Amino acid sequence: MDETPVDAVQVATTATPASPTGPAISSHDTAVRQVVLGIISFTRWPTTPVRLHLCVTGRPDYARGLTDTLQAGSTLLDVQRVRFDDPSLGMACDVVYLGALSNDERARVRAALAGHPVLTIAEHDPSCTAGGMFCLDVDGDRVSFDINPDAVARSGVRVHPNVLNLARRPVTP
Repeated sequence: MDETPVDAVQVATTATPASPTGPAISSHDTAVRQVVLGIISFTRWPTTPVRLHLCVTGRPDYARGLTDTLQAGSTLLDVQRVRFDDPSLGMACDVVYLGALSNDERARVRAALAGHPVLTIAEHDPSCTAGGMFCLDVDGDRVSFDINPDAVARSGVRVHPNVLNLARRPVTP
């Protein structure tokens, strides 16, 4: 694992521009994208993939900035929308971005991810106890996150320890 110190979540991003007919990407979405890509860039999987697969599930409020192909550090990231009840979620996804989900829907996602090395990042989990490893808090244009250390330990992925120090420090676009 790279032991480079983490002073701030900074990433290089490349994204396809918003479609002229689609919704514009808000500053909230941009800030969330920056945080999500930063978390991903400091995460290591058991086998280093050439491309990571980020799956967006549930009903997200801030995922419009996570579209098409992005880049987290030097790793390409393919983004796709996946149903929460897709049984292949754990095999098809390296990262799962969780929008709003009912308790039953979250339980189904957790079951599909069990035993697979998958990074999970959640919206709408202020206590960070519903199964997400990283839980976003969007306040205006500022985005901070909490970490569920138990979920990180069970996940099968390794997160740079200094990312833990960034929890609850806001990032603005």
